[in-house]
Amino acid sequence: MKNEMKIIRFCANSNNCYLGVSVKKLFTTLLVFFSRFIKIMPNFSLVGSFGFFQKNLLLFFAQILAFDFLVSGLYPGFLFSYLGFFGYWLFGRLANNSIKKQIFFLPIASFCFFLISNFGVWWYWYPRNLAGLTTCYTLALPFYRNTLLGDLFFGAVIIGVSLLIKKLSQKVVKTQASYV
Repeated sequence: MKNEMKIIRFCANSNNCYLGVSVKKLFTTLLVFFSRFIKIMPNFSLVGSFGFFQKNLLLFFAQILAFDFLVSGLYPGFLFSYLGFFGYWLFGRLANNSIKKQIFFLPIASFCFFLISNFGVWWYWYPRNLAGLTTCYTLALPFYRNTLLGDLFFGAVIIGVSLLIKKLSQKVVKTQASYV
């Protein structure tokens, strides 16, 4: 009975639900997957922000894995990138629904992704010494800038849309209450 209640709360109703995941969540995950084919700037992407705001870790990693298996392939050090992506999800859970915490933790999640994923790049592709480490992180700075800009842009869009939906739903409730 408890599992049924979780699915009902998660999906709103069973008609829009597949294996405990709402159609809206699946659609959003597919949207993020296909957004990766749109190249604005290297690393300017919706993926980090999606992971930060996505509560379902399985859906977040499903779209990353699908893209890697179908498009970009796996590479030495990919586990470091996945660990960095996990950081987005973890910081998002720490921020919860607090906008102040979200604004604080999203840039930290971006920075952690930069540190962790590029540690893997250094480990597999650069000399394992201080000069190699310094070179790796220095050459990665333009990618970090784009990652941070993408996370801040898409994070602001997600927060803005969430606030707009919340405000509109409050208006609807007030309007409905005035008719009663």
